[in-house]
Amino acid sequence: MTRLLYIEWIKWRRFRPFQILICLYTILFFLICFGLDDIILDKVIGDLTMGNYSSSIILEEYNPYKFPFAWHTFAFIGKFFKILLAILIINIISYEYQNGTFKQNIIQGLKRGEYLFGKFMLVFLLSTYSTLLVCIAAIIGGLSYSTVSEINFYENSYYLFLSFLNTFTYLSLSVTMGVIFRNTMTAFVILMLLWFPGDMLWLFIIPENFNMYRPFEVIDELLPFTVHQTSVWKLITVSICYQFFYWMVSYFKMKKDLT
Repeated sequence: MTRLLYIEWIKWRRFRPFQILICLYTILFFLICFGLDDIILDKVIGDLTMGNYSSSIILEEYNPYKFPFAWHTFAFIGKFFKILLAILIINIISYEYQNGTFKQNIIQGLKRGEYLFGKFMLVFLLSTYSTLLVCIAAIIGGLSYSTVSEINFYENSYYLFLSFLNTFTYLSLSVTMGVIFRNTMTAFVILMLLWFPGDMLWLFIIPENFNMYRPFEVIDELLPFTVHQTSVWKLITVSICYQFFYWMVSYFKMKKDLT
């Protein structure tokens, strides 16, 4: 495992798109989280203004930057930025196919399973990094807006795991798109078309009771805007099943490419 991680690090640490997209991802995430905090708070006040309640009372009860809401808030914001990581993953896969790095790794002794496991570890690390940013932002926001008596640090912290799962599932699909289409632009466009209108087409195919388990709907529902409409454990189970399916498709497609 360490050897595969080292190989991936050596290959991509100086890869310019890797550096640019990681920096862009980090900067944009914190800019949106804290640069637009007044706008986000005003939106919450506008949505929750009822009767004679003042804005100060509303923020006292429902401030999304306070603990324990901060975990959910920043995980929800973070899920919109995973598209940058998806572009990065697709770019890496396409680059290796187009430049022959994929076959060269195999010729030099790397097994197909090891090659794919290296990409699995890369996706794992990017998902972990994404979750770490969410954690840092939630801690900063929570401590900044909460009083000492209000800090309940661990309540709702499970959203960190859901944030990781959300990103990991999406990036796993991105690996599959990269392996199948081998071209960054083509793979990305197909990925977007699968999301819309592709994901909507499932509504005409599958029974209504299973609508919530559509590929992109499951990813989105892991981090809803308000509360979960479906059992969290069901969503986690279905997400893991999708991950297994995506990695198996990638493996057999790579196996076919080498025969």
